[in-house]
Amino acid sequence: MPAFDPPTRFAPTGAALGEARPGDVLLHGTTAFLAGDAQTTVVEVGSGHRLSVLTPEQSPITRNPAAAGHRPVLIDLSGKPAVVVPYAVEIPASGTVAARQAVELLVIDATDGRLTKTVTVDAKPAEGDFSLVARDHVRVIGGRGSVVVLGIGKQVTVAVDVSTGSTLWRDNDFDASALLGDTVVGLTAPDSGYRRSITGLAVLDGAKRWSALSVANAELAAGGPSFLVAVGQQTDGKRFYTLIKKDGTLVNRTKGEYGAGLRCSYDEAAVTVCAIGNSQPLFALDSTTGDDLWQLPATGRRAPRMTVAWHGAVYGTVNDAAVVLDARTGTDKEVSPGVAPVAVTVHGGLAADPSDGTALVFHPALG
Repeated sequence: MPAFDPPTRFAPTGAALGEARPGDVLLHGTTAFLAGDAQTTVVEVGSGHRLSVLTPEQSPITRNPAAAGHRPVLIDLSGKPAVVVPYAVEIPASGTVAARQAVELLVIDATDGRLTKTVTVDAKPAEGDFSLVARDHVRVIGGRGSVVVLGIGKQVTVAVDVSTGSTLWRDNDFDASALLGDTVVGLTAPDSGYRRSITGLAVLDGAKRWSALSVANAELAAGGPSFLVAVGQQTDGKRFYTLIKKDGTLVNRTKGEYGAGLRCSYDEAAVTVCAIGNSQPLFALDSTTGDDLWQLPATGRRAPRMTVAWHGAVYGTVNDAAVVLDARTGTDKEVSPGVAPVAVTVHGGLAADPSDGTALVFHPALG
C-alpha cells in the first residue's frame, strides 16, 4: 500500500471494515481494531480481511449507543505491542455465588490480531451499578510494562498486572486521566465543598506522590508523554487553564473565560492539539515544552472542529467540509483532503460512513 507521513489526501470511497463508534477504534500499521458493544473486530485495512472477531468470556453490559465506551489502547507489553480493550461484564450466578458485575480486558497481539488472553477484574463503579454510569463504563488510562491502569465509572481507579491477572491496587475515590511515566494523574473525589484535588499516584502501588491544586468543575485531558491539560475553577470562582507535569508542577497557568468540553489529541510526534467545546478555541502546544504554537479562530480565519491529530497534521471540518492543518503552524495544509478521519496511519484514515455513524470505512491515502 502507498504510504505518506502524514497523509493529507484520501480516496473519496474505501473499504467498509465494520461497525464501532468513532471513539472506539484504533489503527496500528495496516491493522484496524474496531471495538463494538459485544465484540472487537480486527481487520487488515488493505484487503478488508477480518483477522479475528474477539468476544469477552462474560456477557458485556451495553450502554447508551450514542456514546463511546470500549476505546482500544495500544500499550508496550514488556517489549511487545499489545492492544487492550475494556468491557464491563455481567457474571452469572453459580451455585451459592450471586451474579455480579466486573471488568473484562481483551489483551490482543497488535501484530496479528490474535487474542493473547482475557483478564477479569473484580471491580464495580462507585455508582454501584454500571447501568447508572453516565460516562464510559471503563477506560484504559495507560500501561507501563505489564501494568494497566483502568478508570471505572466516575471515580474508581484500578491497576492490574495483565501478565498475572492480579490487581495491584484500587482507589475508590480517584478519577484517573492519564499515565505520565510512572505517575497516574487525576482528580480526587469531591469534598463537602464540591472541590477536588489534582493528584499524582505511583503506578505500582497507588501511593500518593503529590497534590497540585484544589479545583472545582475541572476537566483534565492527556496531552502526550510530558503533561496533562487542565481547565477548571479556582477558589475565587475564576476559570483557569494550566498544564500539569508528571511531578505536579503547574505550567502556563492563566485565568480566562475557559468553557467546558476540553479534549486533546497528541499527534504521536511533537504537537498536542486541544479544543474546548465545539465553538471555542482550537490551540496547539509543543508536546515537550508545553509552549503555545498557535490558536484559532484568528483574524480572517475560522477554527475547524478537530477529529484527530497525527504526525504533524490536524484533521477536521469547517462547516462540514474536511480540512487538514499543519500541526506546528496552524496553517492550511490541504483544503480538499476528501474526508476528515478519526484515526490515521501512513496508509490512510478511518472515517464514519456519512449515512451510518457507526459504520467505519478505511480511505486509502492518495498523497
